[in-house]
Amino acid sequence: MSAMGFAELLQKGSQAVQQRQPDAAIPLLEQAVQLQPDSFDAHFWLGAAYALAQRWEDAARHLEHARSLNPQVPAVWFNLGVVYWQMQRLGEAIDCFEATLQLDPNHQGAKQALATIIKPKVDTELTPL
Repeated sequence: MSAMGFAELLQKGSQAVQQRQPDAAIPLLEQAVQLQPDSFDAHFWLGAAYALAQRWEDAARHLEHARSLNPQVPAVWFNLGVVYWQMQRLGEAIDCFEATLQLDPNHQGAKQALATIIKPKVDTELTPL
């Protein structure tokens, strides 16, 4: 079997993520990142694959790298927000969801996430009379 090229690794890896198969996706996308370390898509999809596998630190690292390569993509901010939320890094999660909405004001996921995070935060910060 011949070695897969970057495009094929990326295509198969991203498909596996979309089919919620992180164990299949991660090795393909790790190879893609090795072949093209400055590929937004490779880091984005590898971050998503790690998030599916609940490997939050790894997910954050690759999504942060993807964001640094292309900060104009709402999905990278949103996914990073979800990962930070899972890591209990709520301030950073809120920043990411707000950035998502600046890029895509109709992003329902970011709206719901902010409503969910901020409401309990407000409830716990209010003191009864």
